[in-house]
Amino acid sequence: MKRSSPFLRVLALLLILSALLNLGGCKKKTDSKANSSEKLPTVLNQTEYVIYQNLFYNKKTDDYVGKTVTKTGTFIRLYDRWNDMTRYYVWGYMDATKCCDWQWEFVPKDPGSLPPDGSLVEMKGKLVYNENALDKYWFTDASVKLKTEFTGQKDFDVDLSTMDSTLERVQLMNLMKDPDLFNGKSVLLYGRVKSLDSIQHPYYDNAWTLKFSADTQIPAIGTMVLINGTWEDDHLVQATLTPTKDY
Repeated sequence: MKRSSPFLRVLALLLILSALLNLGGCKKKTDSKANSSEKLPTVLNQTEYVIYQNLFYNKKTDDYVGKTVTKTGTFIRLYDRWNDMTRYYVWGYMDATKCCDWQWEFVPKDPGSLPPDGSLVEMKGKLVYNENALDKYWFTDASVKLKTEFTGQKDFDVDLSTMDSTLERVQLMNLMKDPDLFNGKSVLLYGRVKSLDSIQHPYYDNAWTLKFSADTQIPAIGTMVLINGTWEDDHLVQATLTPTKDY
């Protein structure tokens, strides 16, 4: 079956995920402190990345569709306003450089029993073609076994710290493209200090740069940080930067 180009897939992500406003459904809290002691589970698996590429880019869907398999990765749920549905993902990185990531969408048997976003899980389901899936393929009747529960940040309207780099970049584009939808919301993400008023993606040079304003001392340029603040137009205000090595 013919697959769309990578550019079209990214464009589709931008359109469909542009209104993921209610990740936490919580009240606005601008004085929350990021907990840098929590280690975010990530899966470093080159084979998994190759399979993901084969399925979505190399036209080898017949090798995988219809099979029941187990995937281990970091769990996250996203609200898709365009289709009025919650999407569920297991994601991970190819290797320790975190340059390449993969995301498997699944339909859980029991959505009410799922762990917190960012938890390390083992998902088991059957891969099928479905027009409702974001990439037209997802795992159905999926069971989720918790391996490590993520008990980190929960006080933010938009928490990008539990996303892989692809979804994080997409959500940042959403923030900058539709600022009126996000103004006044508390935001948490991670990055590398680029200057006294900007941070950059920690693993991709020039993949994105985000402006911020802060009244506190800024860590040294190059420091990897969790940053939280309130979104205003096209940047974070009242930002707090917490050095971390866990991401």
